[in-house]
Amino acid sequence: MALVLPALLVIATFFAMMSTMVVASFSPADAVQGIRTYTLEHYRRFLASSFYWGYLTGSLWISLYCTFITAVLGYFIAYFMFRSSSVVRLVVGSVLIVQFFTAYVIRSYAVMLLVGKTGFLNQTLLALGIIDAPLRILFTQAAVAIGLVQVSLPFMVFPILASLNAIPTNLEMASASLGASRFKTFWTIVFPLTLPGIAAGVVVVYLFELTSYIVPGMLGGGYADMIANLIYNKAMRSFEYGFAAAAAVVTLVVSAAIVYGLNRSFARITRYAR
Repeated sequence: MALVLPALLVIATFFAMMSTMVVASFSPADAVQGIRTYTLEHYRRFLASSFYWGYLTGSLWISLYCTFITAVLGYFIAYFMFRSSSVVRLVVGSVLIVQFFTAYVIRSYAVMLLVGKTGFLNQTLLALGIIDAPLRILFTQAAVAIGLVQVSLPFMVFPILASLNAIPTNLEMASASLGASRFKTFWTIVFPLTLPGIAAGVVVVYLFELTSYIVPGMLGGGYADMIANLIYNKAMRSFEYGFAAAAAVVTLVVSAAIVYGLNRSFARITRYAR
């Protein structure tokens, strides 16, 4: 029972915070302290505005293609680690772990140094004669996408690697003994068995990128903000707490629907693969 209490405390704190946010989303902007009234004005304002919907749909879109890129890169890295020696696996894993525990601000700043006007990427392209003038990458959606993929990569690699390590080695040996090529063995045996790891990575990475604040704030520079930046600005700069809470609730509902849809989709794909 003593081991369950911390988990119950965390769950209770989460629901208390969510309840407070939901109540705030129904509070009118001109509410008088001590008088409890409720309104749908914040939700109407958000849902009726193409400007605010643009923030949400834009965040959904960039999170979608960044998750796809992260999944492809993450699978290649995880598969490379799986097939490599223990020394190589230790080195690559250590790099990913160090990256994972490095503050988001530091990692985002590293991307700024990479893609900036005088950054390593532009200087290399200029030295090779590929471009005549520096490319404008920083403070664009491309810079945000690079930052999101770089920051969220460990969340994708480790679940996939865990699925690869759980595959019995005799399955591949049996497939090879029956005359299957390496590619056919991978596509018909290895890949389907790693779908649970891919599913876990996709769900975590998509939600992480959808609600990201630091990366688009630093690399977008106000030109490629996402929904979390909008919520922060409304709450902490405009002091529109009710509207910020309503935007957060809408984002939470959309996120929950996406998680549900992803889980159902991967469950069907996994059953079909089996």
